[in-house]
Amino acid sequence: MGEVFALSNIRIRFIRGEEVKYISHLDLMKSFDRAIRRAGIPVIYSQGFNPHPNMVFGLPLSVGVTSQAEYADFEVDDSILPDEFMKRINNSFPPGLKVIDAKERHGKANIMASIGAASYDILIAAADGICADIVADKIKGFLEEDRIYVEKESKKGKREIDIRPMIIRLEIKKQRDDEERLRAVDCSSKYTNSDRWLKEYIESLYRDDVLPPGFKRESIMHLKALLSAGSMNNLKPELLVEALAGYIGQELKVVKIHRTGLFIEEGGKLLEPLDGNVL
Repeated sequence: MGEVFALSNIRIRFIRGEEVKYISHLDLMKSFDRAIRRAGIPVIYSQGFNPHPNMVFGLPLSVGVTSQAEYADFEVDDSILPDEFMKRINNSFPPGLKVIDAKERHGKANIMASIGAASYDILIAAADGICADIVADKIKGFLEEDRIYVEKESKKGKREIDIRPMIIRLEIKKQRDDEERLRAVDCSSKYTNSDRWLKEYIESLYRDDVLPPGFKRESIMHLKALLSAGSMNNLKPELLVEALAGYIGQELKVVKIHRTGLFIEEGGKLLEPLDGNVL
């Protein structure tokens, strides 16, 4: 009979940067598996012919999207504490992945089953040089609509859905120069201040060669959105931009999407997954 370990659960928050934005969710899981093995972290593995680490991730990112607020839960033996877990796995990660916080979890609901909302910074470009003030006015009307129908692709084919209940908050922030644009994503927070790559990629977004043909740097606008997310109702930023473009009657291209937060609804409030009230 094998040795029996006392078990504990650790929830982490991690960054997914430019270097890994094009890998699939499956490849992300493989990256974690390899890092865990290299670091010798005592994660509990499943039983059976093909054992895998007992880890559960929050809302998967679309390919091409970066994030400063990804979460995952790990079942480990109690010989490792959250800070040690974070230190050891970071030493084994490829560039672009970094754990920035870790805490012990005591609740039963895993992160995938808990997520209810996500926040994003979305950079868009307008084809005909429509100004941000006009788009801001259009957004007001957009949000006053009782229903906003779009076609959504599903396993059963395309279907029309009303996304208005899924838009919790939407606003536009006009950027007047490159310095303001750099501040569009908060680089001074405790999670990102020390991460040079994040600042560098934000700066790189405003090179002319990253814009779609026919679009100018001056046409870039910054949307901040809080959207329903998770297994019940999930609105992707790309679909939101598509609906907004249809309402405005103007071609809008997504230049960049960066996830800034994932949230769990608890007692009518949206809380971060590492908040003590949901752990």
